[in-house]
Amino acid sequence: MKRILPILLIAALFAGCRKDTVSNVTTTGPNSTVDKQSVGKSANQLLSAGTFTTLTLEIQYSPGMKPQDQSVTNLVNFLSIYLNKPGGVNVVQTQVSSFGAPVAPLQDVVNFEDKNRNIYTGGNTISVWLYFADADYSIQDVAGVSFWNTSMVVFEKTIQGKTGGIGQASRVKVESGTLMHEMGHLLGLVNTGTTMVKPHEDASHIAHCSNSSCLMYYAIQTSGLMNMNNSIPGLDVDCVNDLRGNGGK
Repeated sequence: MKRILPILLIAALFAGCRKDTVSNVTTTGPNSTVDKQSVGKSANQLLSAGTFTTLTLEIQYSPGMKPQDQSVTNLVNFLSIYLNKPGGVNVVQTQVSSFGAPVAPLQDVVNFEDKNRNIYTGGNTISVWLYFADADYSIQDVAGVSFWNTSMVVFEKTIQGKTGGIGQASRVKVESGTLMHEMGHLLGLVNTGTTMVKPHEDASHIAHCSNSSCLMYYAIQTSGLMNMNNSIPGLDVDCVNDLRGNGGK
């Protein structure tokens, strides 16, 4: 499978996280040469303080899809551990319109970002856009997708429908795990923008860690998030060493 494509899409599924590649997605929005590159392309810029000293998370959500406050806090805490950002991590949350359809193909998500995203990378600040959608993905049971180098979508409608009930994991747990896993891909894990210090990519599930106890394991959504009795896995030592080798803490 080719690694160099106009867009690299990485999706987290409840039935396991898998990586897809898409070559026919187009964008008409601003900053198409800065914020519309392949997943992992800005890993070093996100991790290090060399180019950007501050990270802004622009969180947009459709009506009824606002993420839990604890989920956002968990993501910020996760980033604070691994990113060299002396200016800190800023969060801007705004409600936007409904996605307007029950199912969201990737091209339509890209178009939605082009229409609604307000904050782009510039100056000393790199920005990541996170959208919580009131739609399901065009592939069944997808919880989240990282698609550009600074973009991801969380299918909050799907998460809300599969969490919080009897025998189900909590909404905070699944939101948090999905956000951290997809952010890991934006940070170049595994072997997608951040070079491995030593080999640990799962040959059967590229861009994922071979350690089943790691946050970046492909089946995190079943082995780590959807089991209500387990905690959210962390990054294993190999993934942490990779981030440090690419400018992280």
